[in-house]
Amino acid sequence: MDIKQLIYLCNLERERHFGRAAEASFVSQPTLSMRLKNLEKELGVSLINRGNHFGGFTAEGERVLAWAREIVSVYQGLKLEVESLKHGLHGTLRLGVVPQCSISVAEMLKAVSERYPHLDYRLAVLSADQLLEALTAHT
Repeated sequence: MDIKQLIYLCNLERERHFGRAAEASFVSQPTLSMRLKNLEKELGVSLINRGNHFGGFTAEGERVLAWAREIVSVYQGLKLEVESLKHGLHGTLRLGVVPQCSISVAEMLKAVSERYPHLDYRLAVLSADQLLEALTAHT
């Protein structure tokens, strides 16, 4: 079993069609079908209801698919984290503070910006009630 087989399985779930799943996976349809059959053989269960068209997943296939989604998600998160490590942090850090903390936070942000020059900052100095309101509103 390898990560590509699990990605192919997830793509088949999303596309509900072997040809479109193969296209989304950047492989030919016979390659996708063969790799999924190999996965079924390795696991010793049928994962996909096959006929003239994609017929959905078997009960076993649904369980394997749940694991595949989780594994693929973790794998993609790992890849993103490694990319961040290679290229340093980037993006926007939004920080809200109460007025009493604004001076010490500004000093801290200066030190952080020297270490992570590709990271942008948005600092909001608000009352505690305003901070809670902003957090609740996701702003």
